[in-house]
This record gives sequence, structure tokens and C-alpha cells, in this order.
Amino acid sequence: MDGSYLHELLNFDLDRYLNPYIARSRVHAFPQPFRHFLGYRSKSHIEPPAVVKWPLTFISTLAGLCLVAGVFNYGSAIAALHPPVLIASFGASAILEYNTIRSPLAQPRNIIVGHALSAVVGVGVSKLFQLNPTFFANYSWVSAAVGCACASVVMSMTNTVHPPGGATAVLASAETTVVHLGWIFVPLIILASALMTTVACLFNNTLRQYPVCWWTPEDVGSKLGKEVQKDGKRDPNELERQVSETDSERTLRHAHSRSVGEADALGVHEVRILPNKMQLPSGLGITEGEMAVLQTLQYRLRMCNEGSA
Repeated sequence: MDGSYLHELLNFDLDRYLNPYIARSRVHAFPQPFRHFLGYRSKSHIEPPAVVKWPLTFISTLAGLCLVAGVFNYGSAIAALHPPVLIASFGASAILEYNTIRSPLAQPRNIIVGHALSAVVGVGVSKLFQLNPTFFANYSWVSAAVGCACASVVMSMTNTVHPPGGATAVLASAETTVVHLGWIFVPLIILASALMTTVACLFNNTLRQYPVCWWTPEDVGSKLGKEVQKDGKRDPNELERQVSETDSERTLRHAHSRSVGEADALGVHEVRILPNKMQLPSGLGITEGEMAVLQTLQYRLRMCNEGSA
């Protein structure tokens, strides 16, 4: 069996098959200030000092959680369902969305899809255990554990890992009010995730930059139709202009783990930095600081390419 095929088989990556059909980001084409509050920057962003980020983190966390709680408690249609006062898992999400905003786990795809999948899995497992009401009444904690375990695997398989999603799956079996909600819990989770992400875009982008990427920092759309100019001719530099600066800043998870695997499969034993790809051999021992330097070089390379367009 071919080595590269075996590597792909043993390291299944949904994005490898999905990304070619995902449309490329068009955030750069939005008018100001919309694109600014969607995370696009025309220049490299420099994070503010920690003493500035701390009060911003406090204010945005307070705003996000209060918004969700307010909608759940005072929105007539939702309040009639008697949801929890505040879904506990969103407290953990707030730490990621408003504090460690550059983490791969804090990006919109991970937050919204991760929570949604966890809710679906959690409710599904809970419903299965409830087929035996006596067992569920005495061992709902087993259902909660199974739901969390299954949600963790599903998030891993879909590249949507968001740790608070585990709590979402647990609540579907462990919290009485959530158990009574049943499948209604899923759209409530999606709504709360969307509200939290909206607040993150509004508050984080006042002084910081969020998100790093909306879907993935990897290239997308290779199987879709090519972009054309108004005269019908393809613009050869369209790809470079479509990928926002936030997408060009590779996160440690993507730039290191995935690229290392590709480099090993191809027998590459050298560092390769391209505008949209980075390959590193395993065993090189790249630290987070060194990775940041490589990402800066990749960013400058992208800027040079755009400048010569």
C-alpha cells in the first residue's frame, strides 16, 4: 500500500475532502467598518498590551453572557420553554471567545458547530437512555458520560473541537430542565453560540482581531469555479486577494501538526514556507515562539506576492 495513502487513511481529515468545495472568504470585499468587525485587516495586526486586554476581556465576557441570559429569560418565545437561566457551558466558551481569541478552539466554526454537534449528540444519547426510564433515572450520569465521550469524538472527526461542547453534551442528560427540553435544546444552543460570536466580533475587534479564520486557515475552494474579472478573463491573483490576513496567520495546530504529517508522508526533510502552505519535518522541535517567527515570514511572503500583483 502506498505510504501517503496509508497516512491519509490512518489520519482521516474531513477537511481534506470538504475544503475544496467550501467557498473562499469574501470578507475583504465588505465595506468598512463591516470587514473590520469581521476580523479583516489590510495590515499585520499588533496585539495591545495585556493591561489593555484585561478590561476588554471583562467587558466583552460580561456583555456576551448577559446577552444570552437576557434573551433566554426575557425573550417571550424562548422564556416560554423554561430554559436554564444560563447554559453553564457558555461560561467556558466565554473564556475562549473573549480571552484566548487566537486559539483554534475559539474560532466561530469551532464554537457554533462544535456546540451544535455536541447538543445533537448529547440529546440523542439522552433519548436512547430514556428508552429505559428506570435506568435513566438512576444512572443519568452514565448517559452524561457517554454523551460527552461521543461528542468529543464527533468534534474531533469534524475538526470542530470546542472543549465547552463537552459540557453541552453532559447537560443534555444531567440537567433536568435540559432533559425536559429535548431536541429544543439544539436550536437554543445554536442561537446562544451565534449571539456569543456576534459579541466577540463587536468587542474583540475594537482593539484586537477576531476571528483568526471563519472556517479554516487552510486553502479552500479548489473544486469550485474560478473567479473571473468583469471582462470574463480569470484574474490570476484572485486567490491571494480573497484570503484575508487573518486566514494567512497559521495557527500552531494547523501549521505544525498537519504540515508535519504532510512533510513526513512526502519524505520532506526541510522547512518549506509558501504563501498558503507550510511544511515542517517531524522531530524538528519547533517551539511556539519559533512557529510565530515562521508565521511572520509566511505573512511577509504573502504581502510581497500581493504587492507585485
